[in-house]
Formats: sequence, C-alpha cells, structure tokens
Amino acid sequence: EEEVHNIKLLMETATTPKTISMEMTYCNEHITALKNKITKTSGGRLFNGNALSSTSLPMTGKFKFTVTVLNTSRGYITCGVVPSSLNINGTNVFNTCGWHLSLYNGKLFSGPPTSYRGKDYRTMNLKNGEYVDVVVDRAGKSISFVVDGEDKGIVYSDVFSNEGDLRICVVLGEECDCVSVGAVEML
Repeated sequence: EEEVHNIKLLMETATTPKTISMEMTYCNEHITALKNKITKTSGGRLFNGNALSSTSLPMTGKFKFTVTVLNTSRGYITCGVVPSSLNINGTNVFNTCGWHLSLYNGKLFSGPPTSYRGKDYRTMNLKNGEYVDVVVDRAGKSISFVVDGEDKGIVYSDVFSNEGDLRICVVLGEECDCVSVGAVEML
C-alpha cells in the first residue's frame, strides 16, 4: 500500500503543471460562488459563510495561492487550508479544523493538534484590494502567509502529517464580504 502511495506521489510530481486553476464552488447556503470569486449573501454577522476549493491541493511540492479582498466593511474573513473532510455547514469552522489566518486582526486559528484560538501573529486589518498569499510546503509540512508582499516566515510547522487531501478554505463573516482566490502556483 505504501509503495502504491509513493508511485502516485511520483506521478503527481512529474505531471503537476506550474499553475493550477482553482474554483471555489463547494460552498454552503450563505455563499454565492462564481469560479474563484465568492460572496456572502446571507447568514448575518456570523462566521458561517464557508467556501472550499472544488479540487484538492497538490499532494507534493511547495505552492501558493492568493486571496484578495474585493469587498468588506470590517474584514471579518479568514483564509487557510483544511482537510477535504471539513463539514462545510458549520459555524466557526476555523476553530475546529485546518490552519487559518484572520484577515481582520491577524490572529491564527486552527484545529488539533495546535488548536490556536486567536494566537497573536501580526497586527493587520485587510481592506478592499489588499491580499494575502498562503504558502504551503507539503514536504516541509508547513504553512506561511505573505501579507501584501511582507513575508513573516513559517506560521504553522509540522502540520498535516496525517492529512491526505487538502483544500483551500475561506470563511466570510459578514454579508456582502467578497474575495477572489487566485490559481495555485507551484514554487
């Protein structure tokens, strides 16, 4: 079984394109999605507007994707990476599963084993037009965030060691919040 897994990883490495388009079409009822643009259209002021990429992220290599804020009044938005098994209909999913950054206050949120609940990372509040690059290193088992071009280094280390498929996750907190998610770029 391990040999089959290694062969699959080798095949993926040999065939992974430099850029992979991602559509954010796996969403709950509070989100309207159009390819890579997602908007919260209902659900009030709760962190319940959940969207996942429709396809999994690469299983190997180092890559990044960009989340750009298109419209927000306060910035109640999180972005990150989650296992594909995430329950899309939950509230505050960033506290239960995956590895996330709050674009409102720069705090970190994650499920086990780190279980961050607002760990200080950096002072920030992204406004319309600003962006964050999420950098995932599968071999290094790490995640880092580059905010408007400023790299603060690895934020999560030794993560997703037992996780298989990972997906992009964006959680929108207020109605009319809107972001776009760029293509995955292999680094």
